[in-house]
Formats: sequence, structure tokens, C-alpha cells
Amino acid sequence: MPWPTININIDPVALIALIQAARATADTDGSTSLPEGIIQHEDGRVEHPSGLIIWADNTIEYPDGRIVWEDGTERLPDGRVKTPEGLVYDAEGNLVTE
Repeated sequence: MPWPTININIDPVALIALIQAARATADTDGSTSLPEGIIQHEDGRVEHPSGLIIWADNTIEYPDGRIVWEDGTERLPDGRVKTPEGLVYDAEGNLVTE
């Protein structure tokens, strides 16, 4: 009688996540420190050592103060807002350029 065939499938993404989770450490504030200094906070944001922060809704906060939302709207460090259509508003909400 032959041995039964065993078929094992390994999901590479799940394997990487498992290895990273094994190396992760829980911090006292509820955040999790991942490899290479990346910190995942309880509220869903992921903070990189460079200062880059990625929020759960895919909003990206850059170290220079810029914030870019998923729809392409960008808030510049001086408070101006630039829309995906190319419109620029000053910090008070007045249209500056079209």
C-alpha cells in the first residue's frame, strides 16, 4: 500500500507576516514595534523611522508636514490645500489659483 500524498501550500505573504509577528514586541502604550523600527499603533497608524506615518484610511503624513489623502488632496506645511483638480486654497480656505 503506497503512502498517502500530502499536499502543502504555503502562502508567502502569510509566512512573512507570521515571521514578523514573531519578532514583534508589544509596548506599554498598546502599540507594537515591528522589525526595522516600524511601530504599529492601536489606532491603525504605522510609523516609520523616517518619520513617515501611514494612517488606516491610507492618509500619508510626511515628516515635512505635508498630508496627502487617498483621493489625492494635499495639505502643504504652510496650511495651503491642493486638490487633485489642481485648485489651491490658502490656509483660510480662499481660492488662490485655478
